[in-house]
Amino acid sequence: MSIFRRTPAGTLRTRTAAVLGTLALTTSGLVGLSAGPANAIPRTNYCGSSYGFLKSWPISWRGQSGGYIDVYYNSSNGYNCVIARTNDSVISSAWDIVVAARKSGGTWQTDGDKPGQNFTKYAGPLYVYAPNSCIDISGSFDTSGGGGATGYDRVHCG
Repeated sequence: MSIFRRTPAGTLRTRTAAVLGTLALTTSGLVGLSAGPANAIPRTNYCGSSYGFLKSWPISWRGQSGGYIDVYYNSSNGYNCVIARTNDSVISSAWDIVVAARKSGGTWQTDGDKPGQNFTKYAGPLYVYAPNSCIDISGSFDTSGGGGATGYDRVHCG
C-alpha cells in the first residue's frame, strides 16, 4: 500500500508534508546523536561572560585550517573581542601566535608581537570598540613546518 494513494484534493499534499516532516525530524535527530569530529578544537571564551561568540575564521596553513580567529561581541557596550588560536588537531607545536584587529579603516591593535611575548596556544583577547561600524581581523603563527597567516576585512558590523 502506497502512502501516496489518490485521496480527495489537498489530502495528498497534507500526507506528503507530514511524511517529509517526520522524515526530517527523524534524520535530524540522528544527526544530533552522531559523534562529533574525533579531533574537535576547544574554543574558550577568554573575553568574559558578557561577550557572545559570533564566528571563527580559519588561519590557513598548508592548505588547511591551522588555527582560528574567534570573534565575540558585547551588544551592550559595542565592543568586539578577538582571539587567535591554533588548531591542536592539525598543529602539535606553535609559537609566536599573533592576533590583530581594528575598526575598519582605523589603527591596528595587536597582541603577541611585542618583545618578550611568545604565545604558544592563543593570542588575545583584543577589544575593539566599533559600534555601528565593521571590524577587520588578522591572525598568524609559526611552526617548525612554516607559518600561517590570514586576514579578513569587515567580518562583523555591529
